[in-house]
Amino acid sequence: MRVFVISKGMPTEQYPLNGIFEFDQAKALARSGAEVAMLVIDFRSGSYKRKYGFSEYETEGVRVFELSLPLGLYRRALPLLRYLLIKVYKKAVKACGQPDIIHAQFYSIGAIAAVLKKRYKVPFVITEHSSKLNTDLHNISQLDLNLAKSAYQCADKLIAVSHALAANLKNNFQVEATVIPNIVDVSQFQYVERTPKDDFTFISVGNLVKIKGFDQLLEAFAEAFKADNAVKLSIVGDGPELENLQNTVTRLNLNGKVSLLRTIGRNRIKSFYQEGDAFVLASHSETFGVVFIEAMATGLPVIATSCGGPNDIVTENAGYLIPVDDRQALVSALQAMRNNAYNFNSLEISRNCIEKYSPETVGRQIIEAYASVSDSIR
Repeated sequence: MRVFVISKGMPTEQYPLNGIFEFDQAKALARSGAEVAMLVIDFRSGSYKRKYGFSEYETEGVRVFELSLPLGLYRRALPLLRYLLIKVYKKAVKACGQPDIIHAQFYSIGAIAAVLKKRYKVPFVITEHSSKLNTDLHNISQLDLNLAKSAYQCADKLIAVSHALAANLKNNFQVEATVIPNIVDVSQFQYVERTPKDDFTFISVGNLVKIKGFDQLLEAFAEAFKADNAVKLSIVGDGPELENLQNTVTRLNLNGKVSLLRTIGRNRIKSFYQEGDAFVLASHSETFGVVFIEAMATGLPVIATSCGGPNDIVTENAGYLIPVDDRQALVSALQAMRNNAYNFNSLEISRNCIEKYSPETVGRQIIEAYASVSDSIR
């Protein structure tokens, strides 16, 4: 089976999270026996420094056909982006042959890639991850509604990364989505045995944006451990809330107890997981939550809010699932984890996580979804 995965980017050393979900799936498909090519249209603005133009290369079993231009437009440039994608598609077909499946990631890319379905009549699958759509209808802009509708009406199958997202897609767009989760990179995030030590460190990872709830986490952390100087919190991420969070750390007298670390690659992030004692993220909304399965794969118990994606991930054997925007519940969960983290079976947490979210498991589910599309079209 030959699969063309359509993506908005590829991870690089400078931007390690750009296109990471798409690349993880492409690698998983290749390991499952598919012949995989990634067709990448990187239209980020010129503020993202990178090499422009077309490039073709192979990495980790995946052929990549990438066009990078500093457009920074997207919504106003759909016809141009569709035209450019067709150009990249023709190059990929010339090199690899016609695909059996076209698989786009996110509705925004699906709205571009739909032109390939219309023009070449190849079975078309979309995986949806977007937090913009993981909400009630009235919270979605008309532009995003139109883009999602134009993508979904062309799709032969829609995949959602969590049951909560699938439910919102059904409510908002009247479409049925198959739930297939995201992947944990088991080559990076591996189990390590931990023993209790004098200091206890919570790890938190995510983009520093309002929806991740880092401001509430800091407030709850300060209340929970005002008399316990042995408890630390390391927040790994970058974003527009960085300065506000730094000011909050100072205001709450948390200097020395809380570390704010800029976004780093997977190699360094895994070391933070492996050196920590527990993971916490108090998001307002998550379509999935890859950081939870990364942490759990290393054996960390977790604290999560019941905000969508974590509802599928966090069981009572893996940590605590608490209500969204409930500060006292977060305070109590932090204190409970401080006292009970080493009562969780960390090896079991890791094994269960890897069994459910490994590239082999998820890759097999995606291949089965492709097969159902091919059978229905025949």
